[in-house]
Amino acid sequence: MRADRAALLPAARGPARPSPRPGRSAARRRANRLGLALVAPAFAVIAVLVLYPTISSVVGSFQRYELTDPNRAFSGLRNYTAVLSDDTFQQALLNTGGYFVVITLAVLLMGLGTALWLQSLKGAWRAIALTVIVLPWSIPGTVAGVLWSFILNPTGSGLLNSVLKSVGLIGSYQAWLNKPIAGIVVIGLTVAWSAVPLGVVVLLAGLEGIPREIYEQSLVDGADRLRQFGSITLPLLRPALAIVLLNGAVLAIGLFDQVYVLVGLDPDKITIAGSMYLYAFRDFNFGFGFAASVVATAITAAISLVYLRLVYREEEY
Repeated sequence: MRADRAALLPAARGPARPSPRPGRSAARRRANRLGLALVAPAFAVIAVLVLYPTISSVVGSFQRYELTDPNRAFSGLRNYTAVLSDDTFQQALLNTGGYFVVITLAVLLMGLGTALWLQSLKGAWRAIALTVIVLPWSIPGTVAGVLWSFILNPTGSGLLNSVLKSVGLIGSYQAWLNKPIAGIVVIGLTVAWSAVPLGVVVLLAGLEGIPREIYEQSLVDGADRLRQFGSITLPLLRPALAIVLLNGAVLAIGLFDQVYVLVGLDPDKITIAGSMYLYAFRDFNFGFGFAASVVATAITAAISLVYLRLVYREEEY
């Protein structure tokens, strides 16, 4: 009887799986080779434009690399210690931090307010408004700098001074860009003007991704609009807010063209990217420039880690 049961067991488990056919394995290998061939150009472009410059910068930051001296001797951490102790780079760090705060706050506040307003619009009105709002995003930084230089002109031809004086807010024309703190705030706002459209698009997408059922349920529970915004909108909008935060950091650290057009290489307004320009193209010390670029990359990477942490914390809601 047991032998009969044992004989029936393989049949109860079902037929054995057929071994893969040789033709199917060959087709899969061909598909894999085709996939690798299709992505190979992208990998090649990334290797040439990203990987090679990054490795070269890291290697050059540990060398005595001056244009006037062909001997590229290993210098250890001397470039980093020299750059981090340099007054110009320290001031650039402070200025970049100021630009980051101004740009991020302006983009968050104006972007979120505009995104909430766009969400209330319907149909063609939203499309028209979004098109107008996105226009500053398409203007290059150099062109935007020239435009704002006319607006911020300290003479009577400057639009900002003319408007403020006509309404009685100022008694005389002001050179806003020459002031140490006000200049950073004004330049940061001009950069934020170009960055707000991206923030609006990201935040609007985040708002549209929040299920309407959550708001309807909260209304049943007695929550008002303010409580909905604090308890539902902001927590669920955290990934989009983190993207705006990271974009502000990237803009501030890489900011050069607009500042250069508005104030040149003013030490009180110079950024990290501006200090790299001074080291490499004024002093011809590429070792210092490479070290400054590696420090900037490390700062960006640290902020990116904060961004990733904020994004993955979305699972708590």
